[in-house]
Amino acid sequence: MSLWLKSQADEGILGSMEQTLLGGRYQVVRRLGSGGFSRTFLVTDLHLPNHPRCVIKQLKVQDKDTGTLDMARRLFDTEAQVLYQLGNHPQIPSLMAHFEEDQEFYLAQEYIEGSRLNRQIEEGKPWSETRVVLLLQEVLEILSFVHRQQVIHRDIKPSNLIRRHRDGKLVLIDFGAVKQVTSSPLLDAETGATNITVAIGTHGYMPNEQYAGKPRFSSDVYAVGILGIRALTGLHPQKLEEDPLTSEIAWRQHAPTVSSSLAAVLDKMVRYDFRDRYPTAQEALEALQNLPNPLHGLIGTQIYQTWMKGANGRGPTFPGDDGDTAVGPAETSEPTAFADDQDSTSLFPVDLAYSNGNGAASPPAAAAGVLEFRPFPRSRSLVAGSLLGALSIGLVLWRSGLTIALELNGTEGTIPFQAATVPVLITDLGMLLPPEEKAAFLTRQGDRLRHQGRYPDALATYDEAVESQPDFAAAYLGRCRTLIALKRPIEAIAACDDALAYSTYYPEAVRSKGNAEEQQGKLLAALALYESTNRLMPAMFEAWLDRGRVLQKLGRSAEAIAAIDQAIARNRESAEAWTVRGEATWTLRRYDQAIIAAEKALQINPNYGPAKELRQQARQRLGR
Repeated sequence: MSLWLKSQADEGILGSMEQTLLGGRYQVVRRLGSGGFSRTFLVTDLHLPNHPRCVIKQLKVQDKDTGTLDMARRLFDTEAQVLYQLGNHPQIPSLMAHFEEDQEFYLAQEYIEGSRLNRQIEEGKPWSETRVVLLLQEVLEILSFVHRQQVIHRDIKPSNLIRRHRDGKLVLIDFGAVKQVTSSPLLDAETGATNITVAIGTHGYMPNEQYAGKPRFSSDVYAVGILGIRALTGLHPQKLEEDPLTSEIAWRQHAPTVSSSLAAVLDKMVRYDFRDRYPTAQEALEALQNLPNPLHGLIGTQIYQTWMKGANGRGPTFPGDDGDTAVGPAETSEPTAFADDQDSTSLFPVDLAYSNGNGAASPPAAAAGVLEFRPFPRSRSLVAGSLLGALSIGLVLWRSGLTIALELNGTEGTIPFQAATVPVLITDLGMLLPPEEKAAFLTRQGDRLRHQGRYPDALATYDEAVESQPDFAAAYLGRCRTLIALKRPIEAIAACDDALAYSTYYPEAVRSKGNAEEQQGKLLAALALYESTNRLMPAMFEAWLDRGRVLQKLGRSAEAIAAIDQAIARNRESAEAWTVRGEATWTLRRYDQAIIAAEKALQINPNYGPAKELRQQARQRLGR
C-alpha cells in the first residue's frame, strides 16, 4: 500500500486551495509541480510586509489511520529538521516554516527564481570538458557541505539543480529523500552504512547499493559522476551500457576527446562497487581540483555571460533554447523549491581556448554555442602569443553572447584549467559585459574589496555597479554593508532601503539595515528588523546572534539566551555567540554557566578579548 497519494489534483481542487490560507498565512498563487510523494505550490506570505513569495511543499497522506499518520509525521519531521540544518548554506533553500493542518503536512521554503539544469543538459548535445568540470566542481562544493552535516541527499539529478537568476549560482533542492546518517538507530558502526530497506532515488542516478536500500555518501558521488557523464556525452544515463564482465558503465566511447585525467576521475566516481569510489563529495572535489593544469599561475578565470530566453528578445539564443527540455525517462521532479521558468536566465560558461593555426571549431561545440580552438604551444612565449590572439577573437565574438573561459590542449587531450592569479587584462574584460552582467561582475569585485577591508575602493566599485544597472539589489546591499563598516549608518540605511525596493524578499538586506540601526543606538528598531529577518530566513545564524546581542544590551537577558541558543544551534563555532550567552547568564547570576560559555568561546578563539574579560570577571566573583 502506497504511503503517499500521487498528485491527481484537478483545477477544481486547485481553485479551492487558492481560496484557503494554508497555515493561516500562505495564499496559493499556482501549482508548480507534483510527483509521487508531494505537490508544490507558489504562495505569498500574507503575514509579512510586501507579501513575499515562497514555496509550499504538501505531503499528502493516503491513509488516515493512526499508524500511517504517525509514520508520515516522523518522516515529515525528519525532513524539516534536516532542512533547518542545511538551510545555512547559501546554495540550499532555507526552510521558513513547517506545519500540520487537517492531517496533512506542509513545508514552507525559500523561493528560488531560476532555471532548472535539465533545461540545459539536452539529449544529443554534449558539453565541452571545461564546462563539465566547472559544473562538477560547483555541485560537489554544495554536496561536501551536505555530507559534513552527516546527510545523504539520495536524489542528485539535473532537475534538482536550479541556476539562480540573482547571482548565477547553482542551488540544490528537493531534500525529501535525505538520509541522516548519525540519527539512524540502524547505523552499521563498522561500515557507516544505513540499514534502511526502501530504495529512494531516480533511475539512472542510483548505484546498486542504493537500490538495495543501503545508501552511503559515495552514492551521492555516483549520482554526480553520472551527471557529469550525461553532460559530457549528451546521453541519458539509461542509454549507457554496462560492461558485461565488470558491470562498470561503458561511456568513454561516447566522449572520445575527453582527457584521460578527467575520465579517470569520472570512472572512479561511478564505480559499481561503492568501496572503489571516492568516499565523500570532498574527496571527489579534491580530485577534480588536482587535475593537471599547464597554465596554473598564468590564467585562472572564466567570465560568465548571461543570456535571456523569452524576455523581450534580449540576448542571443542557441539551438535548443526554445521551451523546456523534456525530462528523461523516470526522471520526474518533486521540488521543494521550484523555479519559475518564464523569462528564465541560463548562466553557463562557454569555452574558448587557443588557436591551433586552423581556427576550426568542432561541430558539436559550435552547434551548442561553444567555440573552441585547440592549440599545441611549445613555449611560454608562444602560449602568451596564442593567448593574445584568442582574446582578440574573443572580443570580436563577445557581441554574439559567447562566454569566455581558457584551457590548454596537451598530448592527452583537453585539460581544464584551475583557478589561479587573474591577469588584469582578463579581469578588465568583465567591463565589456551587458549592463546586468556588468553589475553582477562589479558587485563581486566590490565584495572582494570589502572582505579585504578596502572600504573606499569597495564603495566606489558598488557605485559603478549601480551606475551600470540601477535596479541591481545586490550592489545596494554591498553599499549598505560597506557604509556600516565606515561608520556611516544613515547612508547605510538608505542603501539597504534601495536594496529592499528592488528585491521584495531580501532577508540579508533587512538584517544589514538592523545593523545600521544598532550602530546608531536605536536598539528597539534594530531588534524589530532582526526579528523580521528570523521570520524571513530562520536558518540565518547571524540574525539570531544579532537579536541575542541587542536583547542583552536592552537588559532582557532571558530572551537573549533563547535567541543565542537558536544561533548556537545553527553554528556552534562562534566565539561571539558563546560570549553573549555567557554575558546573559552572568547578568542572571548563573556564574558557573557564564564561565562554561566563556571557556567554550576561548576554545574556539583563544584570543577573543570579550570572552577573556568575562571569564576573568566570573572567576573573581567566585573567588577562583
